[in-house]
This record gives sequence, C-alpha cells and structure tokens, in this order.
Amino acid sequence: MNRLARTAALLSAAALPAAAPIAAPPDTTGLVVYSARCTNCHGPEGRGKATFAIPTLVGSSLSAAEMEKVIASGRAKMPAFAGKLKAEEIKAVALYVKDVLARQKR
Repeated sequence: MNRLARTAALLSAAALPAAAPIAAPPDTTGLVVYSARCTNCHGPEGRGKATFAIPTLVGSSLSAAEMEKVIASGRAKMPAFAGKLKAEEIKAVALYVKDVLARQKR
C-alpha cells in the first residue's frame, strides 16, 4: 500500500464516530415472576392487602437475602416457593422487590 493510500485509510478511520457500546437489555426475570406469582396477594405495586393481613412490600426493611429466605421458605400465610421456583428466580424476585417495590413511598 502506498503512502497516499495509507494516509487516506487512516483519515477515513479517524473520521468514523466511535461505536457506542450496546447495552444489555435489563433482566426482567424478577418482574415476570413477581407478576405471575406474587401480584394476586401483594398487588402489582407491592402494597399488599390489609384486610387479609398481607403485608406491603413498599418500604420494606428486609434485605434482598432476607427476602430470598422468605420467598423460599414462606412466612405466615405466604407459601414456600422453594419447590416451585428456581433459585435464580427467587433471587430475581427478591432483587426486583428490593430495588423497585421497596423503594416506593408508602
């Protein structure tokens, strides 16, 4: 390649805008599982049902690890989901509840 061709190649490469990295789509597993398994009792916004003593998830002080244990083992009227959901799904629901629902204002 002669000098002129190399210079043209370098200039054209330098003129190209840098490609923006492609962001991975957000993991929606937690939302999907929550919507399918949890909304009947806790509601789509996680506010629970006071008339049935179903607690709100909004403003919950439980850590994500504590939520995983509750989801897996159950508590009071809440059934255990350890045999019904994969460990990854339980973790995804706990993170969804902690990151989205628990941060809402009461």
